[in-house]
Amino acid sequence: MYILYGILILCVLCLFYMLVIEPRRLKKKHYFIRKNKLHVLDISNAYDLYRNKTDVTIAHISDTHFSRSYHPRRMNAIIRSILQQSPDMIVFTGDLVDNYKNWPHRYTKSLIEKLTKLSAPMGKFAILGNHDYKENGEYFIAEVFKESDFILLKNQQFFGANENISIAISGTDDALHGKPNYKFARTAADWHLLLIHEPDSVKNIELPEAYDLILAGHSHGGQVRLPFVHFKHPGAIHYTRGLYLLTEKTLLSVNQGLGTTVLPIRFGAPPEIIYYHLAQDEPE
Repeated sequence: MYILYGILILCVLCLFYMLVIEPRRLKKKHYFIRKNKLHVLDISNAYDLYRNKTDVTIAHISDTHFSRSYHPRRMNAIIRSILQQSPDMIVFTGDLVDNYKNWPHRYTKSLIEKLTKLSAPMGKFAILGNHDYKENGEYFIAEVFKESDFILLKNQQFFGANENISIAISGTDDALHGKPNYKFARTAADWHLLLIHEPDSVKNIELPEAYDLILAGHSHGGQVRLPFVHFKHPGAIHYTRGLYLLTEKTLLSVNQGLGTTVLPIRFGAPPEIIYYHLAQDEPE
């Protein structure tokens, strides 16, 4: 009987952790990346030491899946982190809301206010994800991004620069429900970035070496990762989380996202925001 009680208590605690604790356990990752990609450093515990070596800092968020169970106030932790880090650029790689059909429109004003508080001198950029297309929600999402000063890249390219570096940032339409175009003009920018939602769509890129950094979301890192069992989303079967060196020049980064879908739980895949500290190669 005591064993049964123990198992029951353990199950309740596990469920509480998956429902309440891990979905709010925001991880902040910092990567220092040079142009040659030979040495990508995880500087999450020492990013201050690299501030003087960094030409530009990019904040990457993804997959908020705003819904009745994920209120816009959950953005407060992200806003605080970005205000503290003061990135030069912010990118969002899709799935702003979970399902437009079930969206509580009374949250819209608050959502726009929260997104507007995110600021970056080189701009804020976003792409659409597969959930943004549900029930024709892409029109609503586009308007929200417009009202909150995000530039929505739908098979479009944008050029930006500061005193240290120039960046060409391209964004594709969603691979599952949109009409993505993976061909963008090569520019004279120092860095070329590509935003995609589903990470496996890199297989559709004819010349991945044309990009220095490809940023994706969609996978949620599996959302629930049990020992020896990792759930995978269609579109994120081969690339699920973390960094992948696709070519000698091209790095793919898959963000685990912030929200949840299907069930409001996470286990072994906490929400995350990623900061990329980019720098040109040191002279030999």
